[in-house]
Amino acid sequence: MFVMKLISVNLPESYLRVLEMLVLQGNFPNRSEAIRVAIRDLIKTEFLIEESVNRNIAPSLLDSEVENEIQENLLI
Repeated sequence: MFVMKLISVNLPESYLRVLEMLVLQGNFPNRSEAIRVAIRDLIKTEFLIEESVNRNIAPSLLDSEVENEIQENLLI
């Protein structure tokens, strides 16, 4: 089980409106989950870019390796 920490985030009104629309459309159960998914995807993307630059490897070759590492170290 994940330990959740409460944080405060200031967002532009337009971001909040889009988050609400995504929730109302059923894409996410609530705003918190939408934000968690967005942050998870950002971390995954940034990590992929950094790893590919550091190792001079195409990002597509790292996808499965990085996915496993992220799930083991960051998300679980």
